[in-house]
Amino acid sequence: MASGAEQDSGGGIWSPAYLPVTLANLTIVAIAAYDGLALVAALPTIADDLGNVALLPWVITAFLATAAVAGITAGPIIDAIGVRRTFRVTGLWFLFASAAAAVAPNMPLLVVARALQGIGGGLVISVALAAVGLTYPNRLRARAFAANSMVWGVMGFGGPVITAGLLTFAGWRMIFIIQLPITALALVAGWRTLPSTRERPQRVVVDIRGIALVGALVVTSLVGVSQIGVRWWLAGLGVAAAITFGGAFWAHTGRATDPLVARTHITRFPLKRIHVTSGLVLIAGLAADNYLPLYMQTTRGRSESFAAFSVLFLTVGWTLAAFVVSRLLEHGWREADSILLGSGIMLPAIAIGGIGVALTWPIPVIFTAFFFMGTAIGFVSTSGLTLLQASAADSEMGRVNSAHQFVRTLCITYGVAIGGAILLLVVDRQIGDVEVVREALGGDAVEASGPTLDAVRDGLAWVHVFSGAVAVVCLAAAFQLWRNTRARSRVVNAA
Repeated sequence: MASGAEQDSGGGIWSPAYLPVTLANLTIVAIAAYDGLALVAALPTIADDLGNVALLPWVITAFLATAAVAGITAGPIIDAIGVRRTFRVTGLWFLFASAAAAVAPNMPLLVVARALQGIGGGLVISVALAAVGLTYPNRLRARAFAANSMVWGVMGFGGPVITAGLLTFAGWRMIFIIQLPITALALVAGWRTLPSTRERPQRVVVDIRGIALVGALVVTSLVGVSQIGVRWWLAGLGVAAAITFGGAFWAHTGRATDPLVARTHITRFPLKRIHVTSGLVLIAGLAADNYLPLYMQTTRGRSESFAAFSVLFLTVGWTLAAFVVSRLLEHGWREADSILLGSGIMLPAIAIGGIGVALTWPIPVIFTAFFFMGTAIGFVSTSGLTLLQASAADSEMGRVNSAHQFVRTLCITYGVAIGGAILLLVVDRQIGDVEVVREALGGDAVEASGPTLDAVRDGLAWVHVFSGAVAVVCLAAAFQLWRNTRARSRVVNAA
């Protein structure tokens, strides 16, 4: 199949020429969306069944860590053997890993199964991103990413409901079992329809040293950010180790003949600015959004169900913004314009959300602020992906997308971890006890005292302060991208 850059069959992403790939791609995204949104709600039930609660956070962390490493490892593989062959292996891997998680008899083996699942999950997302760049022409890529966002939005609404039903009638293992037919459907849909840019596959060069350094960077950085406000010495040690491994990886990319990621895939214009703006906007929005349910359930006294659905306002804003971006780009907007607009929206949205939390403004006002935080992410993220793929050749599409996905995964993880650390630190400083907050974050029903409720409110308000600082840096980076893009455009037009 010719790539989208080489052949434009006309019509939209649902036209006969693109429909098979669209269906396959959305099914792939559904796998990742369901896994990410469904399992968190089941953690308390898993702990009750398997015990060994100390390992419970690793049910999520193990997946994220291996997904980040696998995502960046996928790039050279996709560029060597093509999207279609990579997807076939990836889909089968994810299928068997999900089956292993469903039958795990104890917590350590569940963590191992989740780590294996994360390898498949990271590869799946890289395949989905590369498939968009290789299948659709420039004019349709924003629509394809908007459709992907729609799947995330639908799963955001339906995921908690499905999970609640499964936990009530079938138990937590059914969350993994139900992934089996979804994965099988994705395999059927994409087995022959996804693009194959390598009819004669090249030899896959495995950068063992690069993978080891990236893996060490991910693990040590996760340890570092997770221990902020808990064990400061370990947090400092983890961050120092992560910086060391990051520096070693950067030096390795300059020396290796076939590195895991070439420096040009990170630093050349406009890729560097895209990585920075997309990563920062995700940190700014998700650092606060992940702890909004805790605030609603404790400080505002809402039910657990109400609190759980409070995170959907950011998701809805993200999804709607992706569709708006797709239309704006079709009517002459440049991606840099949309990235600047989204970055500009994020700052006042965070300010209103933070003030609303601190002063206990009406809940609809706070939800509206989070909706516009999601809108900002949608503008920056979708436009960044389309600009990134327009700036990449087919021969490097896998590595460019994988590098970007790696940055996004780490920034999401860091944003959530740092937000939680700030919140717990404020609570600890004000009342000297964070156990009630930990229990609430773990899904337990708790009765908190007045000082604890105030501490949670103040903690989330300070998280917004952190998010606001990140948003300022994001806006500065977006403005620099916008200015450089306009300058280069003037040079091209003059020539």
